[in-house]
Amino acid sequence: MNKRIKQLSFLLIILILILSAYKFGYQKALAETTAGKFFSVQNFLMFLRAWEIINRNFIDPQKIDNDKAMFEATRGLIKSLDDPYSDLLSEEQRKIFEEDLTGSFGGIGIEIGIRKGVLTVIAPLEETPAQRAGLKAGDKILKINAEETENMSLEEAVSKIRGKPGTKVTLTIFRDEWLEPKDFEITREVINIAVIKTKFISPNIGYIKINSFGATVYSEFMKAYNQLKSQGADRFIIDLRNNPGGYLEMAIKMSELFLPRGKIILKEVKRNGGTKSIISEGPGVIQEKVVILINKGSASASEIFAGALRDNLGIKLIGEKSFGKGSVQQTFPLNGNLLKLTIAYWLTPSGTKIEGNGLKPDIEVEEPKEETEKDPVLDKAIEVLK
Repeated sequence: MNKRIKQLSFLLIILILILSAYKFGYQKALAETTAGKFFSVQNFLMFLRAWEIINRNFIDPQKIDNDKAMFEATRGLIKSLDDPYSDLLSEEQRKIFEEDLTGSFGGIGIEIGIRKGVLTVIAPLEETPAQRAGLKAGDKILKINAEETENMSLEEAVSKIRGKPGTKVTLTIFRDEWLEPKDFEITREVINIAVIKTKFISPNIGYIKINSFGATVYSEFMKAYNQLKSQGADRFIIDLRNNPGGYLEMAIKMSELFLPRGKIILKEVKRNGGTKSIISEGPGVIQEKVVILINKGSASASEIFAGALRDNLGIKLIGEKSFGKGSVQQTFPLNGNLLKLTIAYWLTPSGTKIEGNGLKPDIEVEEPKEETEKDPVLDKAIEVLK
């Protein structure tokens, strides 16, 4: 009884404040504010009435939770934007979000996104349970442990896929060339993401695979680049396939290794339609011949980096069209939770919008549909460099 009285008291206090504002002649001032437009008397009475009906009539009153109701109401507000990258993260989901680019975590090793309203694998990370199980970029995740993913937010999906190492998760997957979905039961492990992998390709090619644009990518890339140069490499293959992105500032910093001062790295389109150019501050010290490999698992920071180098230096992109994640999110603390909101779109230096489109390669090479030791994309890159 006390709980119900508190619920009604809270809502009535807000209603009284709004009605008082109208009574004392403040409706014009209130209506001109963003909050006033949202909390019109009609809208708020509808919300209040629905809450009262629930409290009086819902069959299981033990399930009525004030805090959860307010959290989900706020999340519903954000979901009304119909933007897959904006969401309200609980404290648990916030921790997962912060883990992604720092340290290790328990999971299966996939980056996911929402494409055309469907939860989709952006990229399986190398040497992880997801890759070993045979998941591929572009796979559609229809269910997680038999729960439908339709209308599930990215953060909800991630929190359900993550878990204690040694436990299992079952993903129901559909692939375009299949006739029906298949279940993948995958055992979670501690996922440690190796940022850089390298090899020397005789007689003079350095191969650098960038798995993510995490906090250490710049220093690790420079170490790999200098080591390969010391072995005799004077041209380079930069492999961004299945690289789901990372920190925007790392994509900018990496681009500055190649681009001299004054070159445009990307353009940000703000909510008022204004455009802000991010300009390289140099040093542009890497001047060897370079090609870049991309596929549909290349996203976000990968696309920024690849687009900047192609538009400014004419560097060839080889492989398949990239994922097409070209929006900027900002986080806002909110009562112990985290509001993640899309605040801008970005364009390549030439003005190409990536969001929903992706980067089209200069030389298109399709990756094998089945597991094989052959790598036609890498073979084409070697051919181009030679």
